[in-house]
Amino acid sequence: MDFGICVMAKPGTCAREAQLAEALGFNHIWVADTQLMAGDVFVCLTLIAAATTRAKLGTGVAIAGTRIAPVTACALGSLNQVAPGRVLCGIGTGNSARRAMGLPPCKLRELRAHVNVIRGLLAGGEVEYHEGNLRRTVRFFHQQMGFVNLQDQRPIYIAANQPKAMELAGEIGDGFITSRTNTVEGWRAALQRVCSSAEHHGRNPADLYTMLLTTAALMRPGEHYDSPRIRTAAGPWTAVALHSLYEGVTSIEQAPAPLQPIFKEYKAYMDNHLRGDERHYLTLHDGHGLYVRPGEERFVTAELIRHTTMTSPPEELCERIRALERAGAKQIAFIPTHGEFDAFVREFSDKVIARV
Repeated sequence: MDFGICVMAKPGTCAREAQLAEALGFNHIWVADTQLMAGDVFVCLTLIAAATTRAKLGTGVAIAGTRIAPVTACALGSLNQVAPGRVLCGIGTGNSARRAMGLPPCKLRELRAHVNVIRGLLAGGEVEYHEGNLRRTVRFFHQQMGFVNLQDQRPIYIAANQPKAMELAGEIGDGFITSRTNTVEGWRAALQRVCSSAEHHGRNPADLYTMLLTTAALMRPGEHYDSPRIRTAAGPWTAVALHSLYEGVTSIEQAPAPLQPIFKEYKAYMDNHLRGDERHYLTLHDGHGLYVRPGEERFVTAELIRHTTMTSPPEELCERIRALERAGAKQIAFIPTHGEFDAFVREFSDKVIARV
């Protein structure tokens, strides 16, 4: 099992944090591409590349709808020049980054086209790029002059939480990233959809790299899911789950069954709080993954933490990780609580990585 860590896109701290995580046994460093909510993903990955030597470095994940494909390809090729063979591209439709601007995620057909252009350019070829009604052949100029590295490995992993996106991952991805589930049963169902699509398109599912992106708080003796420290540690990620449900489903019944009672309460609260506000997204995404907004603490329940994170005692978490590995997960990557990065990676390295 590979272990990844998601480093906040903050230029002043990202390199030191990544260096510490690499030293403690994390072999993948991911940086989210959440424009307007943090710093720039490629600026931070470049800083991280200079501070690390072994870990794979990836966009976790790049967004197809916020920069054009040739620009993303250039950024990846440039980063690959700094960290040859260590660069990965996770890419998705922008559920958070685009919604935080009041925009919908891009369409899967747009993601497909985006990936095709990136892949073709990074292979050193000519590709057809579309912009509106314009169709143009594009390529990297001056390839022999070392501006970008097009030689070393550059896998593209498709981020997918919904069934059709999972099928696309199986069809065109070098790998598959999901944050849809934290259970072995949920993982198996998602992976089966990805693998079935791969087989349908004549691909070998065994060649796909598979990754679960999640968060966890390591419970100490005497702690419970509703203990203050656990609620503080897991709260920001659970709040993101509620925000996503609020924007992504049209009825209570569409939410996962265990979350329907708390989501019903949350939806009523937000409907009242945001009624008539055309700029509701500016409120809804405030604190995204960083903190729980005042007034929403009561929604961070033990049940929500249990179903949206991998929070558990270290021994139990080790067993869950082993079970996910047996079920085909090749990497689990964790998002630490903001401000607790050092403490998390040290404790996780000692109590989980060393034991799995």
